[in-house]
Amino acid sequence: MFKDRILVVEDAPELREMLELYLQEAGYAVESTALGRECLRLVEQDPPSLVLLDIGLPDIDGLSVVARLRASSPNMGVMLVTARDDDFDRIVGLEAGADCYLTKPVNLRVLLAQVRSLMRRYGKAAPDAPSGLRLGRFQVDLLYRRILDEHGEDVSLTPGEFALLIGLIERRGKVVSRQQLLSSMRMGPDEEADLRTVDTLIGRLRRKLERSPNRPLLIQTVYGKGYRLAAEGEIVEELAPSS
Repeated sequence: MFKDRILVVEDAPELREMLELYLQEAGYAVESTALGRECLRLVEQDPPSLVLLDIGLPDIDGLSVVARLRASSPNMGVMLVTARDDDFDRIVGLEAGADCYLTKPVNLRVLLAQVRSLMRRYGKAAPDAPSGLRLGRFQVDLLYRRILDEHGEDVSLTPGEFALLIGLIERRGKVVSRQQLLSSMRMGPDEEADLRTVDTLIGRLRRKLERSPNRPLLIQTVYGKGYRLAAEGEIVEELAPSS
């Protein structure tokens, strides 16, 4: 499936790597650079759906980059992530053409919510691409990372819950160890988790997705080994209307 692309422009190596990994785990194709001029070259060569950049770049001021991006690529999202946190800089950044302005240290979940919002406006992924799958009475939208019930209503999942569910979906019908699921649900290098976190999140998912959480049919426990997501066509009772 075609993925929307994000270009991360950040001169701090650790933050650049963290943002790149985090956004890749969220389902996006990500490129990165430390330089404003390289950003302009990459965008001219093949515009991404979104550019995420700092203001304080080593070779060229980020606000100048924003203005040039907006002039050359009006149908591309631009997000500023910077340590400059006063109102004047925020106003100048938005007036230069940025769609949103986040300050460091950035909350990764807030950043991801902003990215998804901008992708609904600027994303280039084909709307008719196969972006979802059926999970019992639920439809999982992989493109926008959400779940709809049989009435078309959103089922609220945290980023960790959704990441864990994706870890099960990727190995549907197979047993997945808790360690494998732990790797799937990590949202960033600054967040700590252990195997008990996996069990907690599994419990939360069951309460949201199972008809009878104490008798799960969708997310099954394989004692001593891990968890298993029921294969397609395997769920019968779960599809029955609730009494």
